[in-house]
Amino acid sequence: MTTTSMQYQIITRNLARTKSLIENDAVVKRETDYFNANIKKIKSIDDFMKNDRIYRYAMKAYGLEDMIYGKAFIKKLLTEGIENPKSMANKMTNPLYKEFAAAFDFAGKGDKATEEASATTEAVQRYVQLTLEKKEGESNEGVQLALYFKRKASSVKTTMGLLADKALLKFVQTTFNIPEGASKADLDMQVRNLEKHINVKDLQDPKKVDKLIQRFTAMWDMKNTSLETVSPVLNLFQTPNDGVVGIGVDLMMSISKLRLGGM
Repeated sequence: MTTTSMQYQIITRNLARTKSLIENDAVVKRETDYFNANIKKIKSIDDFMKNDRIYRYAMKAYGLEDMIYGKAFIKKLLTEGIENPKSMANKMTNPLYKEFAAAFDFAGKGDKATEEASATTEAVQRYVQLTLEKKEGESNEGVQLALYFKRKASSVKTTMGLLADKALLKFVQTTFNIPEGASKADLDMQVRNLEKHINVKDLQDPKKVDKLIQRFTAMWDMKNTSLETVSPVLNLFQTPNDGVVGIGVDLMMSISKLRLGGM
């Protein structure tokens, strides 16, 4: 069985090629071509909400696929915008909502909103990245979480930022073997507990982020190795000589070496 660490490393070492494969997938290419051809024709929130293909693509690109059916909520989110501190986007604990409202800022930019990079090229890049992450998650959630953490780590500025994001929190809990039940504690206690394990300032350092990912993948395999299967994208890169790797003495030794004292 291929380890989470091996899958993650092969995906990231061949990231450009991997993304190219995703971009050329028939469904992804069809939806991306449509989005690129039509996004700049969208001039208002009503236009945006009425064009279901554009709307779905944008929601998926910004990690809100699970909220696609909440159109009334999303319309209110976009209508209020991001400038007012009391707007819905600024009050939500999940930062994805504010990112989305800022990316498609009809409230602030009007009919020019869809000319911004955040609504065009960046949206496409995000769509491809999230499609990759989701595809990986179908066979190994650990790889999906590692890719997500790599992408989001530098944007986290506070410990609350980790608590507000379920995926980031799961990554940290797994990395430091923190019981899920710890999330039921008082919020201040949760913050103090996380700060015993991780300094969010370290998330600005790519080397320290990579060190955390190494530890996470090792811990993930400790807990989940019997449940994982080979990555669908990884299959595109494997050769007949690629071995099937399981948990053994080498992995146990690698975990013991993953000290974060230098963080």
